[in-house]
Amino acid sequence: MADQQIQRVFVPPSDGSGPGVPNGAEPTPPLNPARITGVASGFMTAKALFVAAEVGLFAAVPADGAPASTIAEKCRIPVRSARALADLLVATGLLEHDGERYRNAADTEAFLAGRGPLDMRPMLTYWDVVSYSAWAEASTAFRTRQGVRPDLDEAQTQAYEASVALVTAETAADLAKAYDFRPHRRVLDVGGGIGTFVKPLLSAYPQLTATLLDLPEVVEVAREKLAGDAFADRLDLVGADVFADPLPGGHDALIVANFLHLFSPERNTELLTRLRNAVAPNGRLLLVDWWRDASAPHPATRLGGGEFLMISGGDTYEADEAAQWLDATGWRLVAHLPLAAPAGLIVAEPAAAQR
Repeated sequence: MADQQIQRVFVPPSDGSGPGVPNGAEPTPPLNPARITGVASGFMTAKALFVAAEVGLFAAVPADGAPASTIAEKCRIPVRSARALADLLVATGLLEHDGERYRNAADTEAFLAGRGPLDMRPMLTYWDVVSYSAWAEASTAFRTRQGVRPDLDEAQTQAYEASVALVTAETAADLAKAYDFRPHRRVLDVGGGIGTFVKPLLSAYPQLTATLLDLPEVVEVAREKLAGDAFADRLDLVGADVFADPLPGGHDALIVANFLHLFSPERNTELLTRLRNAVAPNGRLLLVDWWRDASAPHPATRLGGGEFLMISGGDTYEADEAAQWLDATGWRLVAHLPLAAPAGLIVAEPAAAQR
């Protein structure tokens, strides 16, 4: 009823005689606030999606569909709750409704039921248990350019790292193919998470050894995830703060993947200075990130700009900005190579190096 009342306020007279409409002119198309209310109430739909994934609703829906009562029984929630969740998701197109039976849409079945080519549920878990509460403080973040996400507990850290691994897996595989690591012997993976980027490299280049550097709480998660891998004896795990603690030496390739976007430009130049002082004289610096194209921003960089701000005051940056940081911190730009969009690889070396 409220929407109907709002819509009536915006509908001009059908004869085109409203204010500012000349006689005989085509009437202005009726304005509809549905887009505004849809965006404003999006948090309700998002939370319904998170809950549906949490209780296993999509996995509970078979190919031929199921009524709310069956979904409720499989998910162990009240029937009215199952129906309410399903109806909300029908409105988004993620579920389809035929009589009393609900079915997964094709993309839902592929990515949210756990039976398709890619399982996106870890991303939903991250958005639910980590991101959602941070965005409640978005006004402070946008006004101050300071991150508003609180420190993560163990479960939240695992959700965050699983989500990052999911999002960056394709980029990590591309890096192993796009850059020739054969001349290198030891790689330092800065902010390496649970090893998403270093694992393909160690698999593809048997001569490589590596050090994964991240915060101690992240390294504990990585240690558990990587313990049984075939290349575990070629990988050292170091828990440290890259901005404050001594950096491990002896590396001729430094990887900084999906890390710069977490910080302000000032912090990034500080980081690049520290890395310049730690790299071998003939070393290479590999910056992998979602570089923002100002003329046609990729959807991921549009969302990322807000998300990285909430996390720690970061942003999505243009490759030209990174080039300026490199020039100011003793590096020389060597190449800029495309990876899976919107990612790209920027290669640099110490400015004094001659090749």
